[in-house]
Order: sequence, then C-alpha cells, then structure tokens
Amino acid sequence: MIIDSHAHYALKQFNGVFPYLYDDGEKWAVGEADRNTLFAEMQKRGVVGAIEPSIELSKIEKQLELVSARPSQMWAAVGVHPTRCVKYGFEERTKLKDLAERGGAVAIGETGLDHHYPPDQCDREAQKRWFVYQIELADSLGLPLVLHVRDADGEALEILYRYKDKLHGGVAHCFKGDHAMAERYIELGYAVGIGGKLFSKDEDGEALCDTVKNAPLSSILVETDAPLVAPDVSDVFGDEKQKFRNTSLILPAVIRKIAELRGEPRDKTEETIYQNTLRVFGLKL
Repeated sequence: MIIDSHAHYALKQFNGVFPYLYDDGEKWAVGEADRNTLFAEMQKRGVVGAIEPSIELSKIEKQLELVSARPSQMWAAVGVHPTRCVKYGFEERTKLKDLAERGGAVAIGETGLDHHYPPDQCDREAQKRWFVYQIELADSLGLPLVLHVRDADGEALEILYRYKDKLHGGVAHCFKGDHAMAERYIELGYAVGIGGKLFSKDEDGEALCDTVKNAPLSSILVETDAPLVAPDVSDVFGDEKQKFRNTSLILPAVIRKIAELRGEPRDKTEETIYQNTLRVFGLKL
C-alpha cells in the first residue's frame, strides 16, 4: 500500500475531466479522469490515500471540505506557504489554529523558507515570522511539520535547530539535496519526501539518487506535489508532457526506482515507506 505524503487535489487543475500521468507497471502511460474517478483508480492501484497540505490561508476551508468528504483517503495539513505569507497580515496567523483543530489536521504546513525568488519579490523576513509561528503552533498541537524549503536550506536548518526542542518530526517536502543535506534534516527527526525529481536527468537527479541510496529507508516518504513536479518523461512524450496532470499514480514507479537504487526488494520498500508515513503523520488505518 502507498500513501502520497504531499499532493494538492483541491487545486482547480483537478476540476472537470483532465489527462493524467501514471505508471502502468512497465512504462509511463496517460489516462483521463475527473477527481472522483482518479481517486477510485488510486485505490485500485494500491495508492490508498494522500496528505493534502495547504498553500493559501484563504483556500483552507475549500481544502478541508474536500478532505472531510474523503475521510478514509485524505488527510489535511494546515499552513501558509512561504511564498504566500506576504499576502496576509501577520495578525491573521491565529486563524490557523482554529482551522487545524476544526479540520483534524495531521500536520502543520506547507511552511518554511523559499529563496528561489529575489528578495524584492518575496519578503524573506515575513517568511521567517510565519515559519517560526508555524513551528510553535505545531508544537502547541503536538503535530509534525510539512517543510517547504527551496534554495534556503542553510537558513531553514538554522531556525529548526534553534527550535529543536519544539519539533515533532515531519517531512522535508520535495527534497532535492544531497545525502549530506538529508542527514541534517534526518538528525532533527525529519523524513525526506521523494517524488518525480528522482527521474531528473541532471545533477539534481544524480544527487537525489545518491541520497536515496544512502539515507535510512526509515527516513524516506514518497510524494508527488500533484499536479506539480512531474517526472521527466520527455523521452516518452516529448513536449506533450506539459499537458498531463501529475498524480499519485506515478508513485509505484517512484517506489520501484527507490528499491532498484537501494538493491532491496520492491515489496519491502513499499511496506516500509507506508509504515513510515503512518508513523510520521500519526495515521491509524
């Protein structure tokens, strides 16, 4: 069984009927579905659920509606993404606690730091304020964190180490660093989220493969960030890949790749990662 530790099925890209990418057991393929049909296909193929982290404070209510309609397939993480925190006054932060408690959140996030954009396009001080607040909120609720850290690992880790007595584990979402960087997150009790980037044919992909080979299997989760961060399938579909939605149905291929890189049985790899996900998020199925 597989749980997608990070997907965004409340986004409008999953409204209506859409083409989606999936692994058919031997190769990449494309299907067509609406949101309900996709979730039925996920169950059929052994993807039993997904964690749905929030991005926008103003859209959490909609996210919680979707999650509450699928209590055995979806679980919410509630937070404000670092690139979105500038849209909200810091005084609005108190809404998060109510939403997390009312929505039965299993984690706080996405939260962290994102330095991908120049400072004049994204207020880095505001990011830090919201990040620290969400660390403290997660501590008060005894919840793990879903970390979004892009081009800012050094500063994010500095903050996490400063607040290490308030941490309750979690996941470094969409991890793309090398093994040395992974070790720093793992030391703080975090798993690393592995998804479509594992198939990248570049230096980032090579570094991530090295991480997967060397990190403890007990510290690995799988994710998609659906509909984003699709695997590189340009050798199969060329430019047409831009038209497909990334979905949790790529995860059998991700797990197969992890097992191959580690030289371990696929079934054992899948079961361990499944148990990791239950543990990190405190899920009981």
